[in-house]
Amino acid sequence: MVRAQAGWVTAEAAFGLFGTILTTFLVSRIIGPAEVGRAALAGAVVMLAQPFVGFCFTNALVQRAHLSDADVASALWVSLAIALAMLLPLATVGLLLPDLLGLGVGPVLAALALMLPFNAVEGTANGMLLRRHTFRVLALRGMGAHLAGLVAGLSLALAGWGAWAVVGQQLAFFGTAAALAAVFARLVPELTLRPGAIREMLPFAATAALSGLAGRVGFRLFLLLVAGGLPTLAGVLQIAFRIVEVARELPSPFVHRYGLPALSRLRTDRAAFLSRLVALCKLSGLVFAPVFAGLALCAAEIQITLLGPAWVGIVAPVQVLSVALTFTAFGLPLGMAFLAAGTPKVNLSLTLGGLALVLVLALLVPGGSGLGAATAWAAMLAAESAAASAFAARRLGFRVPQQLRAFATALLPAAATTGAVLGAEAAGVLPGMPPLALLAAKAAVGAVVGVPLILLLARAAWREVAGPLAGHS
Repeated sequence: MVRAQAGWVTAEAAFGLFGTILTTFLVSRIIGPAEVGRAALAGAVVMLAQPFVGFCFTNALVQRAHLSDADVASALWVSLAIALAMLLPLATVGLLLPDLLGLGVGPVLAALALMLPFNAVEGTANGMLLRRHTFRVLALRGMGAHLAGLVAGLSLALAGWGAWAVVGQQLAFFGTAAALAAVFARLVPELTLRPGAIREMLPFAATAALSGLAGRVGFRLFLLLVAGGLPTLAGVLQIAFRIVEVARELPSPFVHRYGLPALSRLRTDRAAFLSRLVALCKLSGLVFAPVFAGLALCAAEIQITLLGPAWVGIVAPVQVLSVALTFTAFGLPLGMAFLAAGTPKVNLSLTLGGLALVLVLALLVPGGSGLGAATAWAAMLAAESAAASAFAARRLGFRVPQQLRAFATALLPAAATTGAVLGAEAAGVLPGMPPLALLAAKAAVGAVVGVPLILLLARAAWREVAGPLAGHS
């Protein structure tokens, strides 16, 4: 049973990642940066409201000791009321001020706001499904939603609907997800409202909503500040950040699967905790820094292969962001380590500090500069990583000299990979090729040099991470 559930979770994640990439890049290639930017600016506003609707009561329903039909109905009606309370002003502003955030962005904002009621239904139904551990139907819901979004988005893009293709994709995705979740959960709510149940769930619901907002607010506010009124720049930044985000999502399962449970059990054994954390950070740098370095080296080929010549503006932003992530890959496990050590407020402080910094930096970005915007975000990533390292030294005992030694080791494969690819280019080993062939050739050169070095340097760290927790239960 456990293996089957894990299989469904993995299948949903893989299908979702593939579906998102396929939909995002194919639709973007067809409609171009300006149209993507119109949808991105409108979506940035709607996504700020979404956590209060879609995330609000999901976990609150899961954690209740006893859940009645009246509790479910109450959560649904309140979620729908919040959705309508947010939908109406967003739609009104969008229709009355059509060019507030850029030419024609307002009507797109009004249309995208229609997904908020879908989020309310899906959030309630998801709470019921998670409570029952029905991972198979949750996966089927996600797959069905991605398929519907892909069909709708591509059909509208090919028909020449521009930004409305993104609107259709989003409404199809969230509408299908809501419908399937409601059917699978057998969500037939009573016409009742229990204020007592809402009061009991409210603290948990508010925390969940604020956590969801914290995870989403940074880039959305940044995008509105640096690209508000400039749809083409908004489109370039949206897709450049999305490309990097896909690469950054790769370490997440590794970090959490091999890090959080083990470090949580070792939190009372300082020496063992630190030994495991050092190994995790080394592995994260050894394995993922070359991925980000490769993304920087291949940004131009990725752009022309996935998106076409209209998207040349994403190359420099992707390169800058990828270089920043190359140097911060070593520290990716630190946020998880603070959670395992029982100090989650450190992560909140880092998030809020990073948000404040990047919003200040956004004010300094030259108008219309995608490179300037990416540099500001990269500076925030570097500052946040440095602050996390300082907290790790103080709170976790991971001293700065230890960090620097491990950091230097972890960067070796990335440096070797970069040197090999640049050297091959300088020596004429990589002659003029079609973009896809050149992308494959660069990847092959990097792999030939980088993979053996990763395997050699990662052996000891892997044995530490994959080994049993002797004496800990």
